[in-house]
Amino acid sequence: MEIASWFADALGRWFEAEGRDLPWRHNPSPYRVWVSEVMLQQTQVVTVIPYFERWMLRFGDVAALANADDEAVMALWAGLGYYRRARYLLEGARYVVNQLGGIFPSAVAELRKIPGVGEYTAGAIASMAWGAQVPAVDGNAERVLSRFFGIRGDLSRGEPRHMLMSWANAIAEKGQAGRTNQAIMDLGASMCGRNAECEACPLHGHCAARRLGLTSCIPQKKQRPEKCFMLCAALAIKDCRGRILLARRPRGALLGGLWTFPMIPLAKVSDGDALRAALVEARMPRPGAWRDFFVHLGVEPSIDAYQTTQGWVRHIFTHIDMRVTIDLAHWRGAFPSIPPSETYDAFEAVENLETASLPFSMLMQKLIAQRGRG
Repeated sequence: MEIASWFADALGRWFEAEGRDLPWRHNPSPYRVWVSEVMLQQTQVVTVIPYFERWMLRFGDVAALANADDEAVMALWAGLGYYRRARYLLEGARYVVNQLGGIFPSAVAELRKIPGVGEYTAGAIASMAWGAQVPAVDGNAERVLSRFFGIRGDLSRGEPRHMLMSWANAIAEKGQAGRTNQAIMDLGASMCGRNAECEACPLHGHCAARRLGLTSCIPQKKQRPEKCFMLCAALAIKDCRGRILLARRPRGALLGGLWTFPMIPLAKVSDGDALRAALVEARMPRPGAWRDFFVHLGVEPSIDAYQTTQGWVRHIFTHIDMRVTIDLAHWRGAFPSIPPSETYDAFEAVENLETASLPFSMLMQKLIAQRGRG
């Protein structure tokens, strides 16, 4: 039996017995597959499951999502991170409804015209929802396939990429590509992870990396950008009515479309020693900085009862290790109308953070908890 057929058969038998029972695998409609795959980008399955289930209760089909407003979508996504994914889902749903009559295409080329749908997601929808015999190659699939076939080098380009996709297509063409794609994902997420568990793997008998002792260096490790440390101050300010001022980040910015306390940058450093020095310096009071912030917005500041807290909230983005401290203040009188700016495209005063129906990021939720402890 040729190797591509053996691979598909052996992995398929393993998947039937050991495959994960995931909610999006029940009734795998194009919409459900699409939503799940977008949520799973850069996010673990255990985190995604409750978000997926809540999403389907609220936006059960593509028309329901297309008719939703931005803030409702962002509120349901809040805490899942990488918020651009939520905006792509909303934009994509509107494209499917308005340009395609609410029907997802079955061809990969047409699926890729949907905003935010790349090669992998298109392959996943086509194979898992429509039964097309096409591959879906994500990071897990790259790891499994490159190890099994002994493909060395940068898998994102050149001959290594060509070899990887040639084998992926050959396996998919053997039939039941949807099942095979899911099996590869499950294998890559379990025993063929970064630390391979070769003896338990259903493919170990013909795996080139195992045979050659190369599982630790295949696939080639990608060079990651260095992390930087960023220090910011957030302002929790109340007016005479007890309302708290919130600001919304503009689309395209970090945490775009989400609401937060107004924030200003304090420092950006690249190593631990500089970070420690910056943390000490950032404890100094900064009422002048907040007055300048409001003046820049075209508002006459009216701040008093200013206090700087000592605690820091830490939140890690992909390449940013952020620390945020909360400054407390009162605004004499009621908040004025504050115009939008490049930094924040809207401002709103709310009476209660816990009951506000605005989309908050996980960072903002941490800040709210920190403020409550203070």
